[in-house]
Amino acid sequence: MTQIYHQSPPVGQEISCVMKGIESSLLKNNSQLKKILLKALKECNFKILKLVSHNFTPHGFTIMALLSESHAAIHSYPEYSALYFSLYSCRGPKDAEKTFKIIKKKLNPKKIIFLKNDSVLLK
Repeated sequence: MTQIYHQSPPVGQEISCVMKGIESSLLKNNSQLKKILLKALKECNFKILKLVSHNFTPHGFTIMALLSESHAAIHSYPEYSALYFSLYSCRGPKDAEKTFKIIKKKLNPKKIIFLKNDSVLLK
């Protein structure tokens, strides 16, 4: 089997990862997760066009932000102390890194598994 790794185009940057070992109480606090994502996006001057979110039973949360620059999403897995994060920005190379670092600092994961080959440099 041939494996082909995705690389973000030169016009933007995509970061997709699973963050593991996050405090379970934080992952169950949907309003806090929403605040973390929105604050990071606003701090990095992303223009939020629309938000869609859903609370799962008994727990779990998904929020997606449609940005004028593209999109961002978080999906929590409190039962696994994990969270999926994705951001694509078409403003330019390395544009999504600051937002990723802000979210990483707030969530303080013990391990990050990057799902895109070019994002490995963010460790």
